[in-house]
Amino acid sequence: MQVNTDNKGEFRKYTFLREERYQFQGLRNENYIEAELKVTLSSFEQEKPVFTVEMPLYRQTNTEGMYKWVGDLHQLRKKIVCTLNENGQLGKIINIDEVQNKWREIKPKIILKHRNERYREIFIKGVEELLEDGKRLAEAFRFAMPYQLLFPGIHLKEFKKNQIISGYRELPNFIAAKSVPITTEEKISELEDGRYQIDVKGSIDEDRFEQDKVTAMIRILKNRPRVPTLLQLNYMERYLLEEWPWSEQSMCMSLAQIPGSLYREEKNILKAIHDRPTA
Repeated sequence: MQVNTDNKGEFRKYTFLREERYQFQGLRNENYIEAELKVTLSSFEQEKPVFTVEMPLYRQTNTEGMYKWVGDLHQLRKKIVCTLNENGQLGKIINIDEVQNKWREIKPKIILKHRNERYREIFIKGVEELLEDGKRLAEAFRFAMPYQLLFPGIHLKEFKKNQIISGYRELPNFIAAKSVPITTEEKISELEDGRYQIDVKGSIDEDRFEQDKVTAMIRILKNRPRVPTLLQLNYMERYLLEEWPWSEQSMCMSLAQIPGSLYREEKNILKAIHDRPTA
């Protein structure tokens, strides 16, 4: 599945849906997101494809706490221009200057809106550190939705039917640890209609996962030295491919839990929008 320059200028529109449920100790949160995207293969840089990802519509149901910040900062993601890295995942953010300028534009409004929040300065500092350079922003977006479903790292791999190959993902922003590293097994199969399906199963990369930090935090919060702390993970992805580099429909589901302490469930769906011809 190599890049074809004949696709330059092509675009696809997608609907993105996300359900997330989170419970930690006595804290429970749910959030539902609906967004529309336009993804264009706009050019090539040193033989790497350059995509423009526009997200003009974004809605979420939860507007409390951190979720409120995510909604307010969506303007920074309305247009992202990026390359793919050597693994076929989101690589370099090309329009970082444009994103930084947008932040300078909305920053006074954000500060005013959140003026009474206790941790406002910490959030503001975090955003500015993230936007210092395109590399940090790309690292934050690479395994975040919907960018992971758009660029999961399957398009630059050489698949053979029914052969299992390995890959890598992350669950970002996990308690105590920066993320949950995931090793994947990926297999392609040809469907009866000539399209291709890629199935992905994931498991925790125990060599990279900072389980000791998670264990320490859980034991402190529970004040019990023998409390269960091992993370359990169910993880899967599925891709129905129309043609390079376009997915017809993509899905990612994950369930991470520590019995008695943490429950984190996510379901993400990216579905192509086919414009109906006018009568």
